Parts: sequence; structure tokens; C-alpha cells
Amino acid sequence: MVRSNLLSRIIAVPFVLVSSAALASESGVGQADSVLLDSLTRSYISSTDSLDGDFAEKGISDEKSRSVGLDVVTSENVDVYAVPLSHGMPMSLLGGQEYLNLNADIPYVKVESPAGNESGLGDIKLGAEYFVKQQGAIVKAAVDLKLPTGDVDKFLGTDSTDIGLSLTGRKREALLGYNATAAYVIRGEGDVAGGTLDYGNTLSLSGGAEYKLGDALWGGVNGAYVRTGTSEINNFETDGLQTFDIIPNVSYDLNVGMSVVASLVIPVYEGVVDGDAPGDEPDREVSMSLSFSSDF
Repeated sequence: MVRSNLLSRIIAVPFVLVSSAALASESGVGQADSVLLDSLTRSYISSTDSLDGDFAEKGISDEKSRSVGLDVVTSENVDVYAVPLSHGMPMSLLGGQEYLNLNADIPYVKVESPAGNESGLGDIKLGAEYFVKQQGAIVKAAVDLKLPTGDVDKFLGTDSTDIGLSLTGRKREALLGYNATAAYVIRGEGDVAGGTLDYGNTLSLSGGAEYKLGDALWGGVNGAYVRTGTSEINNFETDGLQTFDIIPNVSYDLNVGMSVVASLVIPVYEGVVDGDAPGDEPDREVSMSLSFSSDF
């Protein structure tokens, strides 16, 4: 009974968005609901979620920028409403076309869990992205920090500080575009259910293609593989999870400096990374996200 209560608490804890919130990804539970819910992972697998698409089509900007937006992610157990903020500026550290973008993600999270429904501030994400143009493609290196600002007792955060590292390549030529991202998230520790939970780290690999459907309108499909390792609490190792999803997406520039992006996550595969007591694979449902951003 003690072990059952502990695991139900772990399952209910969210890695919160954005980017980007989610259910406890330590044992794949964030992935078990949707890979879009974790703010760090979401920012890596969502191909139209940052400046790289705009830079790939129009070139790296030589002007400063500021933007604000709204990201909405819906899944079976968690809904996230996040306000992304960013401030960018051209740079020339390597002597070419380069750009530095600083960003923050402030999420409001609504959770349905075994212990009841909760809502409130989730875990805030801070990040820095550095863009450079190489051989006609946009290359982006990013570092992100997720802070434990969500209340873990209300299942709104993980009580852990996480660090994400990623590398993205993107290119758009005439009517076709391509993208690929590799990312690794180092998860910290959090106090959960009366113990210290050492969360499993997360590897994500994603990529895909897109087609220009019309003026300022792109449609594409990405594939995303996400693997979260096992976690440990009180000398007990919980399961991890590996998943593969197909993510069709559409992006549209409403006006200069204004854009909207819609994505659908279709589960294809899930497999348990065995812990001390391996369980069954989760029955994942389709999830979706809608993002709006505007310069100011």
C-alpha cells in the first residue's frame, strides 16, 4: 500500500510547460500523457516553435526583437496555458550572421490527478538560443533552465531544477523545408511523497520536412523519439519510458511579427525502460497545441 501510494504521487506530478508542463516524466509519465507537456522537451521537438523557421526562410535578422505570446497545450490529464517572452539581438562573435535570443516561459497549469484537480503556477523555464548561418542552413545551439516554481504538493511542478542542451539545424529552400534537433535534459532531484526523487534524464531526437502551402503558410510533419531513463526514490528504481510520435503541424504568419502555430501529437510507439518493478506501457491519447506570438 505504501509503494502504491508513492507511485500514484509520482505519476501525478507534472513537468510543467512552457514551452512547455507535464505529468511526471521521471518514469515516462510526462510522455505517458503527451511529450508536448514538458516545457524543455516541447521546445526541442516542436519544429515551428522558435525563430529558426523564420530565419531559415528570410535569413537571420539584423534588428533587435521582443515578443510575447500564448501557448495552449491540451491532453487527457493536463492543460497548460503559458506566456512565452523573448528578447533577441544580432551578434557577431564568429564574424558572420549570428543572433542571440533570450526567452522565458511562464505556465499556468490545470491538472486532473488521482488526488483531485489542481491549478496554478507551474515550473518556469528560462533559456538562451544562439543562431548562426552555415552553408545556407540555420544552426541553433540552446541552453535551458527549468526552475521549481510549481507547487509539487499540488502536482503543479517537480521540485527539481533541470538543465537542457540542444542543437538544431533547419533549412528552407523555395517550397521545401527540413529540420532536425538533438537534445538532452539533465533532471535534478525533488522532494516527492516524503522522499527525494532523483529524476531520470531525457534524450530527444526529432526531425521532419515541411512544404510551403501558400503565402506565409507552411505545413509539415515531424517524427519525435523521446527516451526518459529510470528514476530513483528511497532506493527504489521506477520505470522510464521511450516513445515515438508523429507530429503534423501548420504555421501561418498573420502579419509582420505575428504568427500562429498548431500541432497534433499522434502516438505511434511506447516502451517501458525497466525499473525495479516493470509495469505496462501507457495507453497514450492524441494531444494538441496552439501557439500565438507577436512582436512588440
